[in-house]
Amino acid sequence: MKRRNSIVSRVFTALVFLFLYAPIFLLIVFSFNRGNSNVVWSGFSLDWYRELFRNRLIMRSVYTTLLVSLLATAIATVAGTFAAIGFYSLRRRSRNLLNTVNNIPMMNADIVTGVAMCLFFVAFFTFWSDFAIWFNGVQGLIVLPERLTLGFGTLLIAHVTFNIPYVILSVGPKLRQMDKNLVDAAMDLGCTWMQAFWKVILPEIKPGITSGALTAFTMSVDDFIISYFTAGSSSSTLAMTIYGMTKKRVTPEINAISTLLFITVLALLVVVNLREARAERRGEEHRPVSSRFSQFFDTPRGRRLRRGAAGALAACFLAAVVLLTGATNAQPVVNVCSWGEYIDEDLITQFEEETGIIVNYQTAESNETLYSLLKSGAGDYDVIVPSDYMISQLIEEDMLSELDFSQIPNYALISDRFKGLTYDPEERYSVPYAWGTVGIIYNETMVNEPVTSWSVLFDDQYAGNVLMFRNSRDAMATALGYLGYSLNTTDEAELREAFQLLKDAKNRGVYQSFVMDEIFQKLEGGNAAIGVYYAGDYLTMRENNEDLCFAVPEEGSNWFMDAMCVLKDAPHYDEAMAWINFIASTEANLANMDYLWYGSPNQEALEQYPAYYQELYEEELDQADYDIIAAPPEVLDRCEAYLVLPFETRQLYNELWTELGI
Repeated sequence: MKRRNSIVSRVFTALVFLFLYAPIFLLIVFSFNRGNSNVVWSGFSLDWYRELFRNRLIMRSVYTTLLVSLLATAIATVAGTFAAIGFYSLRRRSRNLLNTVNNIPMMNADIVTGVAMCLFFVAFFTFWSDFAIWFNGVQGLIVLPERLTLGFGTLLIAHVTFNIPYVILSVGPKLRQMDKNLVDAAMDLGCTWMQAFWKVILPEIKPGITSGALTAFTMSVDDFIISYFTAGSSSSTLAMTIYGMTKKRVTPEINAISTLLFITVLALLVVVNLREARAERRGEEHRPVSSRFSQFFDTPRGRRLRRGAAGALAACFLAAVVLLTGATNAQPVVNVCSWGEYIDEDLITQFEEETGIIVNYQTAESNETLYSLLKSGAGDYDVIVPSDYMISQLIEEDMLSELDFSQIPNYALISDRFKGLTYDPEERYSVPYAWGTVGIIYNETMVNEPVTSWSVLFDDQYAGNVLMFRNSRDAMATALGYLGYSLNTTDEAELREAFQLLKDAKNRGVYQSFVMDEIFQKLEGGNAAIGVYYAGDYLTMRENNEDLCFAVPEEGSNWFMDAMCVLKDAPHYDEAMAWINFIASTEANLANMDYLWYGSPNQEALEQYPAYYQELYEEELDQADYDIIAAPPEVLDRCEAYLVLPFETRQLYNELWTELGI
């Protein structure tokens, strides 16, 4: 019986470890994949590791993450240690109360902490602006900056704030284990309190301080949510960068950096465990410090040297921080927010080299997420790339600046058919960036006949094999299109009919899941037969699964335009104009068109792309593929662009979407 239980226990343990580490193993394996898929193996390659170290966005975010983590760890460790000592000196009731208060931030949800800190900073900046205007008006000797924004400073403050409780939690138990009489005895023998701290308290609590510092560093490196709400537009941590990259797809480049992080952590654990094992074998936990060295630092000269060295190190540390942050701030910058993997990153490097302007590039998940960031004050961007209907809404709410087209000569290259569209009829606020269509992507080996209608999205014969949009506007559009209604209808009866169509199909099990970028893995791996998504992304998926096909339904669909806009009171307006003009050039549009597989609004780029493709890949571009990238007039004629909906209609959308339970 015992042997049987032992076998069951071992099998169960093996299954647990398999469940924990199989995903990591898969991630490591596909970091060496020659292709860009996580489900289709194309052969062994180290290309993604080379791409990783050439990726300026990742390398810059690594630098920011390490700098913030090290600074936050140092500050939080010192502050938390002295706070723990202060708690230790209090009476039990007061100490317990403060410990309870200290535990609240650790138990509190990160999303609550992040939003709260963002709102606090925004409120403080508003107060500061009013104060600075008044202060500068009553005197002229000192000029205070009138505008403060989220950035490296607020990110550092946030990290220090949420790290201090972890240090207190680690140091507190060591203080409680220490004999209180030791400090009194040392002071009775003539020690000052600081001498007692260095000679008595510190050696006793050093393991707790080390543990707290390691915890603080780990929490800083790992944090995403709080950083997301407090970093602003000029700083991006590694977690934020990886999150932005995964909005399009999880590429082997992300697998590569995740593999390196895993190996680094594993190596640290091995080193620590080996050192502890070696210390146990030797019967010692710490090596004694040389008595001569210790005696020297007990002399007046040694104490002065110790204090001077500590002061010099602190000064060098602060000077390095000031120089590093100052060097960054001294350079002209432009803060850009777009969508995940929505630009050829070589263009960013090229722009920086040509102009000397640093590009802080961040991404948003959707138009609605971008709008929420802007309204909360967390998104202090210069240039944003919203979609057509969102541009209309931002114009209505007076959130955009008019563009200085004298600084954007490349606007003349934009095709006339993409100018003066309904979202910006007077051509004052936007420059088109890219356009495309929404259609049905299907696996021809898993359907009975070629797809031509929205009806397949509601057909029971494909139950469990259909992927639907996980955003209300696009999902409702598929149902409205199938029913023959306008995609911009405000009629409540029509909207409820479309909602009921979606709800019934969901209840019948037609939809495998509601997705956004998860559609890449599912369709590439043959895990679903049909999905609805964007034309350019279909061509990316087809590179990993040649059985996939694309169709714009005969009932019509949505065609969309994303355009570059500048926010009201953008802090780097001229730099924003330079960026927009650069991206609007023919060369940039050709590179972007090849990278994105979306249509270019630049007339020259549209005409030159087939030749550009042939020169780059030494083969002709298939006309069918070009028609998917840049839909011909006969396709666009049956498509409809989104318009901004009235507030009441947007509320109805939210209510129906909530009722759908997605």
